Amino acid sequence: MQALAKIILVIFCALQFSSFAHAASPTMTGYRAFDQGLYKTAIKLATKEAQAGSENSAYLLGQMYRKGLGTPLDIEKSLSWYRKAAKADHAEAAFIYGYALAQGEGIDKDIIEAKTYFIKAAKGGHMLAQYNLAQIYAGLAGQPADYTKAFKWFERASEKGHAQSQMDLAVLYNSGKGVAQNHTLAARYMLKAAKNGRTDAMVRYAIMAFNGVGIETNLGDAIFWLKKAATLGQPTAQTRLARLYYKGVGVPQDAEIAVMLYRLAQTANAEDSWLELEFKKLPITTLSIGQNLADEWVERNAAAEAKAGTKTSDKP
Repeated sequence: MQALAKIILVIFCALQFSSFAHAASPTMTGYRAFDQGLYKTAIKLATKEAQAGSENSAYLLGQMYRKGLGTPLDIEKSLSWYRKAAKADHAEAAFIYGYALAQGEGIDKDIIEAKTYFIKAAKGGHMLAQYNLAQIYAGLAGQPADYTKAFKWFERASEKGHAQSQMDLAVLYNSGKGVAQNHTLAARYMLKAAKNGRTDAMVRYAIMAFNGVGIETNLGDAIFWLKKAATLGQPTAQTRLARLYYKGVGVPQDAEIAVMLYRLAQTANAEDSWLELEFKKLPITTLSIGQNLADEWVERNAAAEAKAGTKTSDKP
C-alpha cells in the first residue's frame, strides 16, 4: 500500500512552519517577551518558567533553540526541551520529539521510542501524530502490523480532515484489513479524500465509479474526477482520460485531445503500451496537433504557477 510506505513529507512541512505565536497570558511572560521580539529575554524567562514546570514554556524553548532565536541554534538543547514538554503531555512537543526519533534527526533513530511519543501526541488530539501512529501500526519500518489499531488512528485523523488518512481508510475498508470489508464505505472515504484534494484519490474514486465498486456505475462521475485530476497534473488520470477520448467513451471522440493528454502524462514518465500502439495508426498531423496542444498546456500552466508564485503539488 503506497500510502503506508513511509512517514510522508507533510510532517517535515508541519515542523518547518510550526507557529511560534501564542496569545499573551499573565503566566506566560516568556511568550509575551517572544511576541514582542525580545528573544533573549524570552529565553531567560521561559527557562525559569519551564524549570518551574511549565510545559508551554519548555515547548517555546524547544522552538527557539531549534531556530536559533535569542540563542545560538542548538538541536540537542532543543530536543531536550521538547522532551521535557512532551513528558508533561504537550501534544505538539510530543509529536516533534517523536518525529525526531523516527527520522533520527539530532538523536539516535528509534522507531519504538518514537511510537511512545506519537501515542502521547495522538491521545492529545494531534492529527499528524494520529496519522503517523497509524502508519507505524500498519507496519512502517518493519514494525509488526496491527491493522485494527491502524484503522483506529487513521479514522481519528480522518475525522479531523486529513486527506491521506481518508484515503488509507478507504484502502483498509476495500481490503478488509483491520475492519470488516465494506466497499460502500471504501468509496465514501475515497470520495472524501478526493474532495480534500488528493489527486490519487480522485483517480481511484473514478475507477470505482467506472466499475461500480462500492457505488453504482456512474460514467459521468468517473470522467468528472479524471478530468479534475488530469487538470492538476495527475499522470494516471491523464492516461486513462486519453484512452476515453481516443475511444469516445463518455466524451466526444477526439484523437488530438487523447494525444495531448498522453503526452502530458509522459512528462511524468507515465507509459501506456496500448496507447502507444494505437497512436501508430494516427496521421502525423494528428500527432503533431496533439503535441502542440500539450506544449501549450505546459506553457500556460507554468505561466500560471509563476504568476501565483506556487507549484501544483499532490502532497497532502
